[in-house]
Amino acid sequence: MRRPRTRSIIGTGIPVVVVMLFFGAWAFDTSAAADGTLRNVELDGRDVGGRSEAEVVEMVAAMAEDFGARPVEIDTGARTLESTAGEMGLSFDVAATVRAVFDEGREGAALARPFAWAGSFVSPYEVSSRFSLRDDQLALVLASLEGEDARAPVEPVVTPTPEGITVEPGQPGEALDPDVVAERLMEAARAGEDPLTIEVVPEQRDPVISDAQAQAVADRAAAYTSDPLVVTVAGQQVTFEPAELRTWLGAQITSDGMALEFDGEAITAALTERIGSLGDAEPQDARFDVVNGTVQLIPAVVGLACCADDAASRVADALRGGQPTVEVEAVTQEPELTTAEAEALRIHEPVGTTTEWNGQAQVKSFTTYHAPGEARVTNIHRIADLVRGALVLPGETFSVNGHVGQRTVEKGFVVAGAIANGEHVDEVGGGVSQFATTLFNAAFFAGLPFGEYQAHSEHFSRYPRGREATMGWEHPDLQFVNDTPYGILIWTSYTDTSITVTLYSSQHAFGEQVAQTEEPAGNCTRVTTTRRITYPDGTTATDTVGARYRQGGATSC
Repeated sequence: MRRPRTRSIIGTGIPVVVVMLFFGAWAFDTSAAADGTLRNVELDGRDVGGRSEAEVVEMVAAMAEDFGARPVEIDTGARTLESTAGEMGLSFDVAATVRAVFDEGREGAALARPFAWAGSFVSPYEVSSRFSLRDDQLALVLASLEGEDARAPVEPVVTPTPEGITVEPGQPGEALDPDVVAERLMEAARAGEDPLTIEVVPEQRDPVISDAQAQAVADRAAAYTSDPLVVTVAGQQVTFEPAELRTWLGAQITSDGMALEFDGEAITAALTERIGSLGDAEPQDARFDVVNGTVQLIPAVVGLACCADDAASRVADALRGGQPTVEVEAVTQEPELTTAEAEALRIHEPVGTTTEWNGQAQVKSFTTYHAPGEARVTNIHRIADLVRGALVLPGETFSVNGHVGQRTVEKGFVVAGAIANGEHVDEVGGGVSQFATTLFNAAFFAGLPFGEYQAHSEHFSRYPRGREATMGWEHPDLQFVNDTPYGILIWTSYTDTSITVTLYSSQHAFGEQVAQTEEPAGNCTRVTTTRRITYPDGTTATDTVGARYRQGGATSC
């Protein structure tokens, strides 16, 4: 009775042992290949089983070598386009291929791997090479290869004109689909074709926007601009006719279709041109006038101009809403010099000191004299008119040339006597040096420091000896610096025989001539004039100004 039982146990144990041996063999074989590929792995038909990583990389690199030069032939039905894999952005992916070889047999459900391993002895593991493709490069090369055979679709065009809204219908295009070409190239590469040969027929490409959509946009544009629009700004009205309104419109293709747009810059430009500064509301700086020796401050004026930043959007909203009128806000324009800023300059009185010249007292101003009726007098009066009212802020340097510019006939100057390179000549603006000398002396006795200045090369009795300035373009120039805490107003006046310059401010420092010396310098005489400057706190300082006069008959020193 016991023997049959023994046979039953032995019979049951045999399958268990077989299964254990099977799994043991799989585990042993897999473990043995831990640092390499599994047994029975083929890459595109090449045996790569049981290889180390270095061996696999070497084999794959050899397969990838020269792949970029592999010819590509695209049969479009009408002609064959020729290129290479590399030119079309198709490349052999070595790293991905090596990774696929090593992953083969090691992925998938764990219980299924032993059976796949067993099956590999009959049918090897098959691995295909991996490739990568640059879609952007492929699209560019396709467009180049197709050339004139490729036609991009033409979208319909909505064109607003003064005469009306026109619609130019769209046109379909025809070209190879880069996505289809990419898919078939990858298939050919995986199949190992050489050359890579594919068949792709060009496809019709319709415009994104239909003619019906474009016409709907045109109809909407026509409705928006069918009637005039009256725009009101600060009480001033301007009417824009439909022909001009249509020039503000445009149609743009968006992700949602075709959109009607208003050109904000064009609207703003039209408003600015038609409305501008709103008549008499231009900004005006605070300025000064002198009446009978008294300084008068003329207040600044804040300007109004068209238009506020939201003006264009308000106009566009009115057109969309079919409104016949719209009001937009004006913007204020502040003057460069406000009334408060002008008051703070404390320009109240003549500044300087009292001196004497040509037998006349010079009381906080300076006057030089000339013969009447000469051409040079016209120039003296003209430059005086141009400088009258000039404002020199604290810390600024006033330049006669910078303020007046070149003396020209167009500016009202005439030809008169002048000195150039030591010679007496006639030139436009001759005589303005008398004005420069007068201003020089006014600044001298006001204690103001000088920038650029130059005396005449010969002395004229109508000018204080050693204390004068000449003018030229662009040099010599006459400059003085306002080193006071107040503004300085240059005020000029003249008669037929004299020119006067008065500097108005608040009395700060004043200057006095305290000495003058002369010494020879070649064919010239150098004159040095010493000035003492007295400051508000009673302290004093001295400086000098110089002149160099040619001796009779000499043209240079």
